[in-house]
Amino acid sequence: MLTEFFIAGRYLKVRHSAVSWITVTSIVGVTLGVAVLLIVLAVMTGFTDLMKAKLVETQAHFQVRSAFGVISDRDAVAKQMESVRPGEVLAAPVISSPVLVRYDERRIDPYAMVLAFDFQKDLPRLKQSGRFDFENMLLGRAEYLPQLPGRRGVIISADMARRWHVRIGDKIFLHSTGKLTQLIKVDEKSGQISVDAASTAYYPTQFVVTGIYSAGKYDFDRLCLFVDIDDAADLFDLGYEDATAVFGWGKDAFHQTALLEKMRKNLPSALEVRGWEETNQQLLSVLAVEKRMMFFLLIFIVLVAAFSIANTLITSVYQKTREIGVLKALGASDAMVRRVFLLQGFLIGLFGSLCGVALGATVIYFRNDILHLVSHLTGSELFPKEFYYFNELPAKILLSDVSFIVIASIVLCTVGALIPAVRAAHLDPAKALRYE
Repeated sequence: MLTEFFIAGRYLKVRHSAVSWITVTSIVGVTLGVAVLLIVLAVMTGFTDLMKAKLVETQAHFQVRSAFGVISDRDAVAKQMESVRPGEVLAAPVISSPVLVRYDERRIDPYAMVLAFDFQKDLPRLKQSGRFDFENMLLGRAEYLPQLPGRRGVIISADMARRWHVRIGDKIFLHSTGKLTQLIKVDEKSGQISVDAASTAYYPTQFVVTGIYSAGKYDFDRLCLFVDIDDAADLFDLGYEDATAVFGWGKDAFHQTALLEKMRKNLPSALEVRGWEETNQQLLSVLAVEKRMMFFLLIFIVLVAAFSIANTLITSVYQKTREIGVLKALGASDAMVRRVFLLQGFLIGLFGSLCGVALGATVIYFRNDILHLVSHLTGSELFPKEFYYFNELPAKILLSDVSFIVIASIVLCTVGALIPAVRAAHLDPAKALRYE
């Protein structure tokens, strides 16, 4: 086998001939194919991992909701959840509902979601446990104001502050969607909408901006604002013991199947327990399918390189007909000649894969610098956070992905050398020497 490696290596040496330069272009083709595959899979993996991390950071590990829409005894349900695994599970009642925000005399933002906690009771426990440190999201000095008559506090995102042109100390007005629908009457026969004369008017609730946060996830920052749970109960006409859900945090957000099963058995049947992966199942499934489809499509780049290798080696067989004849005349078997050309494909795949991994890793390391440079030169943002939710391009190289890409590339390149190897092995040494 050492002899075959030696001969295959000599055939691949760069010399002033067309065959050698075609060999170089074949290696470059494999390099580019492997690099593109590695970059795309690393970006998809990094995007998925960062998306999961942001989902866990901005959501509870699991949520308990009632089939009737409202949990009437929120504190009792929270204690029952924590009793499933004492010391491991933390629970916090929340009220969440869409609202309309009026931030000046004439303009209203219809896309906002109130997320209400008990700021005095639950957030300190969550921060101490390290499960949900809300203060890390706050920008600058932001203190939550105590509940005072006519002076409630709200914490908005930096994106909201920019869009609404408000800052700490400014006032905004929140409209409950439930109260608004009570003012409207819909004629079931004609479908016409009119103001219900029997309804009573209401005033929107005024809040003072007491803090600005940034979670680093665009869709969350664009929608969610925080108020105290008692203020939310007043806003949505709920009782002071009511909640729309109870959020729960376990020990490990990524390994909680057994915990959720136990919780479903211990809680009443009217309460539904859903983990964060179930809540975001559609999004996570789309990301997984996209990664598989990207690999399936981009592997054709390496396949094209394998065809190029086949053409290169077929040309090499014709160029080296006399040398093959000499080898066989000196006693080289058909199998040995086959191995020489198969090893050429193997070596091209190996060198191309190693160079591709190096090139891909370099591009991934400098990915954000390259992204900013291209954006600056083209004048357009290539990675808009409005669509991808993150400020920078994430990436993560997995050893399993690298191994699979390298092995697949080497196998394809070796298979690409099979036809010219068979052609070379069947050359008659007498005819080969005579034709030369």
